[in-house]
Amino acid sequence: MSDSRSVSGAEKETARVEAFSDGVFAIAITLLILELKVPSGLDEHGLRSALEAEWPSYAALLVSFATIGIMWVNHHRLFNLVHRVDHTLLLLNGLLLLGVTVVPFPTALVADYMGRGGARLAAAVYSGWFIVIAIAFNLLWRYLASPARQPPLLKVSLESPEVRAIHAAYRVAPLWYVIAFALSFWLPVASVAVCGALALFFALPPRHAGG
Repeated sequence: MSDSRSVSGAEKETARVEAFSDGVFAIAITLLILELKVPSGLDEHGLRSALEAEWPSYAALLVSFATIGIMWVNHHRLFNLVHRVDHTLLLLNGLLLLGVTVVPFPTALVADYMGRGGARLAAAVYSGWFIVIAIAFNLLWRYLASPARQPPLLKVSLESPEVRAIHAAYRVAPLWYVIAFALSFWLPVASVAVCGALALFFALPPRHAGG
């Protein structure tokens, strides 16, 4: 009976952390739309020109929406493997959520400056912030999957195919975001495009033998 209550309590704590995290992801992804402004006081020709000139806002919105959405999917995927949470895990999860909540700001920078003076710096801030988030994701996962956690935080074996697959996938993200960051100083549009491509990459379930 005691073990049963302990398991139930651990599951409730994990569910609370995931529910709170879901709320943060939802708010951050909703705030992205605030960057789009409706042009006013224009005739049809002027309105068409104004809407066409807003292409950086559309591109930044789509890339950031996809990125935050895929981060939420991967966060959910990780917490499906979590058996229990501890204090350090809560702090690391909070660090990741901090990164997510800031995303609307670099998105607004890209929307305002892409195609104009300041595009390279805006793209550098944008891709650079995703480096920070990728590191936060890796810290969270490495802590979860560390053999030093006793009893384990994960409900699956650390040698399971899904754990190995996530390890492999998470090694890739920081490197590619660094490449996007480097590109921002020469080709800011390509830098943002790499960030979008990474969102598509992480939209796919991690591949593992027998998966």
